[in-house]
Amino acid sequence: MQKLRILFAAACFMFIAATASAAMVTTTGQGGSERDALHDAMRNAIEQQVGVLVDSKTYVQNYKVIHDQIFTHSEGYIKSYSIVNKQYVNAIYSVTIQADVASDILNTDLMNKLQKQQVVRANMQDPRVGVIVMENDGTENSALESKLMKGLANNGFSRIVDMRQIDASVKNRISDAVFEDDMDLAQMLKSQFNADYLVMGYIDKTSDAVSVPGDIPFVNSLQNVVVTISIRMLNTNTGEVVYADSFEGQAFDFGAKAEQEAMKKASKNIVKELSRSALKKAANPEQHITLIVTNGALGTMSEAYNRISSISGVNGVYVRSTQSGNIQMDVDYYGTAYDLAQALERSGIGISEMNSEYIRI
Repeated sequence: MQKLRILFAAACFMFIAATASAAMVTTTGQGGSERDALHDAMRNAIEQQVGVLVDSKTYVQNYKVIHDQIFTHSEGYIKSYSIVNKQYVNAIYSVTIQADVASDILNTDLMNKLQKQQVVRANMQDPRVGVIVMENDGTENSALESKLMKGLANNGFSRIVDMRQIDASVKNRISDAVFEDDMDLAQMLKSQFNADYLVMGYIDKTSDAVSVPGDIPFVNSLQNVVVTISIRMLNTNTGEVVYADSFEGQAFDFGAKAEQEAMKKASKNIVKELSRSALKKAANPEQHITLIVTNGALGTMSEAYNRISSISGVNGVYVRSTQSGNIQMDVDYYGTAYDLAQALERSGIGISEMNSEYIRI
């Protein structure tokens, strides 16, 4: 059963991680303007690559979904392009481009929700995920939290933990720990909630009045607002950062409208980028597992290293620390922590604790 699950996950990983070098395509688009023709060429490039990735029967059955989700957002799948020819004949513009299509992103978006759930369950054991987004004034942004939770759910992460019961002061401490790279504190605070992965967002807002000549009250309320949203997703058991990025939006407008517009710009691509990265993590059949050996259970450091290295499916063992008979290792394993725990038990090694990507013996 484990072999079948790993084979399925590996196939999904190869499906998602298709190389972009195989997606250099040349297409021509037409339109009433040069810009329209360029966009048509981009859509044609995407359609050509979709034809490579999806069989004709699936394409026909899912045409509306593919059209709505893929072709209407074609620019997002073009990593780069160059215009190789332009023409204007009989009031029609024609543009030919050579485009580098982001096949890995396209592959991910072509997977349906059930396929994504299967990938997450196969490689991450359907982990519990918590989402917290704090602003620089210490308040919580529940609107962005909801968007992130919905995005993760649509990409196969079905166990979203309700974090509303956690006190705001604790959430601020968690935020400080995550963004100041204080993993010891972050793991200590993990006892406050039951989640395997934490998505932490921090929103920083700066606002400056735009000065204009003259004393015109309406004009003098013009604001320049910059919103920066930092996002991290980390494993609460190991402290490993799965995803990290920041997004910025700027707006010039009157009063609260400036902040709303800057926030809208900054948050535009967050859900998509986070969800894709989380799914890509799930699709990799090789997991990074933290293994803690306590009380000299496997002998000396060298003996412990050799014992773990001999387990089938282990691709790498890295000793991180030793102290008072306790050894911490990072293990690259072709399977989940549960699979490795079973393999250890079969070899006569007892398990005292196991969580997502974490084992203690």
